[in-house]
Amino acid sequence: MKTLRSYLLLAAILLFGAPSFAQTAQEKAAFDKIVTATRSIKSMTSDFTETKHLKMLSEDVVTAGKLWYKSPSWMRWEYDSRNYGVLNPKGAYMVKDGQRNGALSRGFGQTGKMVTSLMSGLSQDLKDYSVSYSKSGNSLTVTAVPVSPRMKGVVDSVVMIFDIPSSTIKSFEIRSSSGFTHIDFNNLKKDAEVDMQLFN
Repeated sequence: MKTLRSYLLLAAILLFGAPSFAQTAQEKAAFDKIVTATRSIKSMTSDFTETKHLKMLSEDVVTAGKLWYKSPSWMRWEYDSRNYGVLNPKGAYMVKDGQRNGALSRGFGQTGKMVTSLMSGLSQDLKDYSVSYSKSGNSLTVTAVPVSPRMKGVVDSVVMIFDIPSSTIKSFEIRSSSGFTHIDFNNLKKDAEVDMQLFN
């Protein structure tokens, strides 16, 4: 679940709080459009496939799941019915193998609150990262490389790819010395109906 926490933290910073350090006016305009569209989201659902590649494992670990978000402070990140995290205005918890996990719940709660606050349009300081953008066709690649010693110990780089016309994320990859975790998003729906029972 450490991967989940790292993913949510870095995705939130990049997706909802990155300053405009684009190399060209065209890339800056594309990124500004994505940020504006994201901050106006009232709800969101998306399927995802997560591929974890670790040097110590002989084979990649592939899992799938779903993300639900409802503005301003509800979120559910689910691998399956026995492994998921929930954030709501009353708090947060994580379930692993069908049981609530206190340590994971604390980490998920801190990260989840930051994610939902950023989705509501608050800014985030990115002084610990060097951020660059690259536009190719209808895709915009956002790369963040940590510059502080503290963050370098967590991750080598983070790469996110966005679809410019729809202002939606296509994939996310977090790279470290031990390997990488790559997440592909599909069936992403903005302002879709979300069952509030998911956040209980």
